[in-house]
Amino acid sequence: MGNFILEMKGITKEFPGVKALDGVNLSVCKGEIHGLIGENGAGKSTLMNVLMGIYKAETGKILLNNEEIFINAPSDVIAKGIGMVPQELNLNPYISAAENIYLGNEIKKYGKINWKRTREEAEKVMKSIDFEVEPTEIVMRLSTARQQMIQLARVLATGAELLIFDEPTASLTRQETDILLKLMKKLQQDGKSIIFITHHLDELLAVTDAITVMRDGKVVFTDETKNVTESVLIENMAGKKVEKQTKVNRKLENNIILKIEGLARKNEFENVSFEVKKGEIFGIGGLVGSKRTELISTIFGILKKTSGEIFINGRKVEINNPFQAIQQGMGFVPEERRNHGIFPILSVRENMVISLYRQLFKGIKIQKEKAKKITNEYIEKIRIKTPSTETAIQSLSGGNQQKVILSRWMAKKSRIMFLDEPTRGIDVNAKNEIYSLIYELANQGMTIIIVSSEHEELLLLADRIMIMHEGKVKGIVEAADLEQQDILEIALRLGGDINE
Repeated sequence: MGNFILEMKGITKEFPGVKALDGVNLSVCKGEIHGLIGENGAGKSTLMNVLMGIYKAETGKILLNNEEIFINAPSDVIAKGIGMVPQELNLNPYISAAENIYLGNEIKKYGKINWKRTREEAEKVMKSIDFEVEPTEIVMRLSTARQQMIQLARVLATGAELLIFDEPTASLTRQETDILLKLMKKLQQDGKSIIFITHHLDELLAVTDAITVMRDGKVVFTDETKNVTESVLIENMAGKKVEKQTKVNRKLENNIILKIEGLARKNEFENVSFEVKKGEIFGIGGLVGSKRTELISTIFGILKKTSGEIFINGRKVEINNPFQAIQQGMGFVPEERRNHGIFPILSVRENMVISLYRQLFKGIKIQKEKAKKITNEYIEKIRIKTPSTETAIQSLSGGNQQKVILSRWMAKKSRIMFLDEPTRGIDVNAKNEIYSLIYELANQGMTIIIVSSEHEELLLLADRIMIMHEGKVKGIVEAADLEQQDILEIALRLGGDINE
């Protein structure tokens, strides 16, 4: 340890009613990969936003290569060799890879952009990270993983020596994650220093040299990775010993609430049939590309079906849009929480009761006090951490945003809930809270259908799991009879489907 590229000393940042950072110290050595973790809302992103010049700290100083630096805008930081690969990619989807890589950092000749050199230099940067794509390729046509490589190439094109990766694996498959982690090690060998923020403790322990844990706006733990265990990290993140969730084998009534027969959507999935019992937690697993999200989006009316039938309590129903699905007692928690689940600038109250507006109208006005009462009831019931009902939901942690979305459908008294990747981007402690809530809702009679890429999550929560591959059902199996590798084996099986 020593020979620091970055030192952040005594950093304090306050927002109305919240001390987001309280005297934070963070030191990163030259050439190291430094892990930064903490529960949602611990202050990690706020600290990085201070470093990147997005927020201005009230107190503290920042040293780069032992010299104090003064940051007034993100451009100041970029000029000093610090770059960030954000969790939410900020590429322009309608322009080429090369244009994105040099956006804001254009290569010019005689005052005009030199497109030939832009393409050549973009190719060189991409080659340096073993990434090949045509410089003229339009970014919206690329997968999430490849767009992330474009984002990284953009940071490297600025000459950055200190790279910040904020939840870079949140939307990647296991294989894509392994490629990215290897790339981080390569960048380290090339002399780069890296700050790596993630909720995946196995990834941190695999690639970092040191780890810092934040909790409630403070640094509570820092040590070299070789001295650290997963349980030590979890305990420091939560401030207490966290018991790992255990599988609960549940007895269910033989009361079919949802039945799908021969459902199909052209070029996506075909002949999907299954039944779900009242109060059952029904998992849908498989590899990325198996069309699980498309399936539940079609049942909920977000996408149009080509053929097939939907029955609720034995009665055939027509669902052509989400409004009809909601009328049938369905709720939906989408995978992309920030883009499709919340209304970022609206309050916690407005986000929670938005599905109840018809009931809350009296004359031409919404009964605000009644809405507030409902919101407070669920804040207390499922322990949502928020300064008030009127706080903008975008300022809440990911886990608390997810709880607000779940409360929306609980308040609506939904009987069937679709959860698409319900714990993506959520820390260990919040994950356990969401799991407990899912069990509680199911035990109260709500039928829950979960899509998850985390097979361990499905095995922990689900009573039965339907395994899909490339739009086809490969089997429906009791979760108690499965191991993680069984899900992959069933998904990739070439022969006929299996059923319980």
